[in-house]
Formats: sequence, C-alpha cells, structure tokens
Amino acid sequence: MNKLSDDTELNYAQFLSEAVDTGIIWSLTTTDDDESEFVMVDSETDPQRGVMLFFSNIAFAEALCVEEWSECSPRAIDLDEFIDKWLPGMQGDGYLVGVNWNDALDGFEQEPLELSLELLETD
Repeated sequence: MNKLSDDTELNYAQFLSEAVDTGIIWSLTTTDDDESEFVMVDSETDPQRGVMLFFSNIAFAEALCVEEWSECSPRAIDLDEFIDKWLPGMQGDGYLVGVNWNDALDGFEQEPLELSLELLETD
C-alpha cells in the first residue's frame, strides 16, 4: 500500500501496527543534510502549538514531498529512540504529533505521551 486513505482512524491504526512491526518510523526534514530541520505544521485544534508529522512507511512520507515541500526528504527514526527520547522531549516542548496524515494533511493530532502509550500497548 503506497497511499493512505481518507479514513484517519484506519491510517492511525496502520501507523501503530507497522511502526511496531518494523521498529522504524519516518518523518520529513527540510533537506537531507545535517543542517536540516524537521517539518512542522500548525495545529488545527490549538493554533499556539506545532504538530510534527510521522509516518509508518517511507512512501507515505514521500507522498508529501511535493509543491512547497518538494525539497523535503524522509528521515528514518528508530522506534525505541522515538518512544524513549523524542516523545517525552516533544511533550516537554509543547508539541503535538500527527501520524500517517494523508496527502490532504488529514489526520489526528495528539499529545506525544498518548502516542507513546498506544505504541507500548500495541503488539
């Protein structure tokens, strides 16, 4: 499957399952070098907070590398590092996470530690 559906609940469940199965998730960076920054979008639910996007498959991340994000590149992140370091850090910094958003940028926004618990409960 190279494309996410319009069903955001299905996309979310797919993220949990695939992330746990592969042990890798994907994000988007502004370039593919060491000076890159991770792509962030404004929250629809809380305009004061940013949302960092993560994907369970490189193809889902690549699908967003068009138009204004055409210079972006997918970057792999180890799932254990994501759970142990990234999500607590994002929680502390006040960011939200969005996982497996489709090419229309539809998807859930949630607290990082909520996602951490969901990932730890997924087998």
